[in-house]
Amino acid sequence: MNLFDNIKIFIEIVDSGSFTQAAENLQIHRPAVTKALQQLEQHTGVRLLQRTTRRLYLTPEGEEFYRRSKPLLSQADDLLDAFAPNRPLHGQLRVDMPIAFARQIVVPKLAEFYRSHPELEIVLSSSDIRRDMLRDGLDCVLRMGTLDDGDYVARPLGNINMATCASPEYLAQYGMPSHPDDLQHHQAVNWINNNSRQIMPWRFQTSTGIKEVTIPGKLILDNSEVYIAAGLAGLGLLQGMKFFLQPYINNGQLMEVLPDFPCPQRQLSLLYPHRHLSHKVRVFAEWLEGLMDEL
Repeated sequence: MNLFDNIKIFIEIVDSGSFTQAAENLQIHRPAVTKALQQLEQHTGVRLLQRTTRRLYLTPEGEEFYRRSKPLLSQADDLLDAFAPNRPLHGQLRVDMPIAFARQIVVPKLAEFYRSHPELEIVLSSSDIRRDMLRDGLDCVLRMGTLDDGDYVARPLGNINMATCASPEYLAQYGMPSHPDDLQHHQAVNWINNNSRQIMPWRFQTSTGIKEVTIPGKLILDNSEVYIAAGLAGLGLLQGMKFFLQPYINNGQLMEVLPDFPCPQRQLSLLYPHRHLSHKVRVFAEWLEGLMDEL
């Protein structure tokens, strides 16, 4: 095996989390994976991975090698694409995105993406908790709102409309608010930022600018599916992505409130870990931009 192959296998070990899975993904024998890592560690003169019976751990040298070598492979793929522009996308694309966006926007349209790129395998994780791209072996992640990931490159995809709503049962008990100031006498299902561990303030557009409000509430969540369930159960007001709330508004399970004080839009961005945007990530990003245009 040459050095290029060994680097590719090392990256696959890290991304997949095991030697066996790496061998299966690359369709090679398990001993070849072990041999490739051994040769790469001999070539570099450092240990790249610590192995136990249960887990693999990157050494500090391994983390640095992984961070610097992964974009090189992407550049090699793009070099081949430059001379063979019709070469189909292949291999794996590992992406993480919010649960609501995956369930309602991406997955229903994914079949049409596969029709254009049948040889690409997508490993899609959906989570409302921010993931570490290096640690989790991700090629890109979708994030909404203010970004604080200075180590990564962000590609804006579009803006998401937001809405404030509540169940009819909740409004029958607490009344319909007419101004954001009224919300101090209401209950909210609040959302927590898992990075800062702070409750997210609610935002409204007013005649004097953006108004931020912290609303009393007895329930704090970090999962969008549970968030919806709490609102449907009448546990408080909700503020979230309008496309996620709209089906429940349409069927009468939720009612939009404060229409004269709309929520500011929030930006959706695709983050990737290095300045060089791989061909796979670029194609996927352009497809996502098309989905945003439909929204």
